[in-house]
Amino acid sequence: MTFKYKIRSKLMQEFCDKQAKDFDAKHIDFSRFIVSEKYKLVFCPLPKVSCTVWKTLLADLEGIHIENDVHKEVGYKLNSLKKYSMEERRNILKTYTKFMFVREPFERFLSAYRDCFEGWYKGGDAFWKRYRQRVREYLVKNGGLRIDVDADNTTFEEFATYVVLTWRNGEKLQIHWRQMHDSCHPCHIKFDYVGHYESLSQDAEFILRKANIHDKVQFPKYRPTNTNFLMRKYYSNLTLLRIAQLQRIYKEDMELFGYTFPGPLQPVIDKLTDHK
Repeated sequence: MTFKYKIRSKLMQEFCDKQAKDFDAKHIDFSRFIVSEKYKLVFCPLPKVSCTVWKTLLADLEGIHIENDVHKEVGYKLNSLKKYSMEERRNILKTYTKFMFVREPFERFLSAYRDCFEGWYKGGDAFWKRYRQRVREYLVKNGGLRIDVDADNTTFEEFATYVVLTWRNGEKLQIHWRQMHDSCHPCHIKFDYVGHYESLSQDAEFILRKANIHDKVQFPKYRPTNTNFLMRKYYSNLTLLRIAQLQRIYKEDMELFGYTFPGPLQPVIDKLTDHK
C-alpha cells in the first residue's frame, strides 16, 4: 500500500465532506492525544497499530524513563491534549506536526481479539478478566447464547457477535476495536501525516525525518507478521452475514484510509461462498 504522506487528500476530503457539519468537539477524547511541546508533535495512538512503540519513543524523546506498563505510565508522564485550555489546544493543533497510524480494519480486529482474549499479557489483568466476563454476560442477556459466563474461553465467533450486538445497540466500541476514525477524528483534526501499519518502518522513518527528530530517536526494526494463515484460521469460523456486518461497522475506516473489502479476507470469502 502506498503511504499517503499528506493526509488531506482528495479521497479524505470527499469523505469528510459527507460528515455532519455540526460535529460537537466535545465528542473528542483529547486525553488520548499525546503532546510533545519540546518537539512540537501531536500523536494519536491507536491500539494494535504500533502504539506501544510510538509511546515509548515519544517518552524517550522527552527524556522520560518508562519502568513498567508504558500505557499506564504515559498517561501521567507525558502531556495529553486535554490538559490545555481550548485556546492553547487550538494553537497546538494549528502549529504542531500531527500524525497517526492506521491498519487494515479486519487485521486490527483480529489482533485485538487475540491480544485481549487469548494473549498472555492481558490474561491475568484484573480489568480484562472482568471485561471478558462482562462480554459473556452480555452475550447471554442480549444474544441469547447458552454459555458459561464464568468460563474465560470466548471464541472469535462469540467476540464478533458481541461487537456486532454492541454496535447495533448504539454503544461505543471498546478502544482496542473502536473504529479508527472515531478514535482520532481525522475529519476534524487535520493530521499532517497518516502512516500505515503495512509499511510501518518506511512510514515511521519518513515521519521522523519530517519532524526533524530522526537523529534523536530511531524507530526499531520491524518485520510485519504474515497474517494470511491467521486470517483464514479465525475468519473461516464466521458466517458471511457476520463478516458483512463487520464490514458495515468498519466501512468508514476502509473508505477514509484507502483500504478495500474484502482485501485480506478474499480467500475466506471464496471458501465460505463455495461452501454455501
